[in-house]
Amino acid sequence: MESIVLIGFMGAGKTTISRELAATLNVRVVDMDDVLVERIGQPINDYFEEHGEDSFRKNETALLKEALNEEAVIATGGGVILQKENQKVLSNKLVVYLKADANVLVKRIREDKVNIRPLALKNADGDLKRLFYSREKLYEKLAKITVDTSEKLPQDIVNEIIQQVKGVSE
Repeated sequence: MESIVLIGFMGAGKTTISRELAATLNVRVVDMDDVLVERIGQPINDYFEEHGEDSFRKNETALLKEALNEEAVIATGGGVILQKENQKVLSNKLVVYLKADANVLVKRIREDKVNIRPLALKNADGDLKRLFYSREKLYEKLAKITVDTSEKLPQDIVNEIIQQVKGVSE
């Protein structure tokens, strides 16, 4: 099996779904945000403040390339698709876009007290929606499979991904 790469906006369910999907498929999960926090030695929002987004994105690209060398389910950060290099790297990979309605995304982001997102701290709800809409076409373009996560349970999303992956692989 090749790696399955989950993309989507913050709040779409990449972390939750990656864990359930990896467990179901009995493969390793690589949550890029968790690995980056471990490697850079500080929370992502602190790193953003101290070193800037460009430095963070370089670390993110290096990790993406590394993670794709193994059989895993990879949960990317919401902005991974912004870098041209990452778009090129992902263009021939099994990429699953976890899509959700903009209002659902903002609600999930605001209710999540565990994952504090740098972009959510400094942006109002309307700005978050505009950010989502500005990225949406890129997510759609890179995806081999799209699954709407707005109103589904994690296990239903995992089952849908597995069914669609079988269809793509055949």
